[in-house]
Amino acid sequence: MTTVLDRFRLDDKVAIVTGASSGLGVAFAQALAEAGADLVQATRAIVAQAGRRAITVAADVALPENAPAAVGAAITAFGHVDVLVNNAGKGTAVPATREAPAQFREVIDINLNGCY
Repeated sequence: MTTVLDRFRLDDKVAIVTGASSGLGVAFAQALAEAGADLVQATRAIVAQAGRRAITVAADVALPENAPAAVGAAITAFGHVDVLVNNAGKGTAVPATREAPAQFREVIDINLNGCY
């Protein structure tokens, strides 16, 4: 009998998780690995504990030219990409009235443009 959780299995799927070095990104990477996915840009030790493979690709999501390298590394290592978790993000710890325009642009480049 197939269960609801069986329908969410990701066996032999490949996932890219941006911002997987801490916080929610680590939790996403762990959950995807436990569901059977191999990962790109994830916390390797946690993924390995779940019995899955991971590669790490340094990429600044604010720079569009970095995206093809991350996807290319996934395809080279695993042959395909099935899942993308756009988790990378940044916030400033200053009120908007004291935030410099450059700080605002950096947040937008990572949190909004980085998803594109």
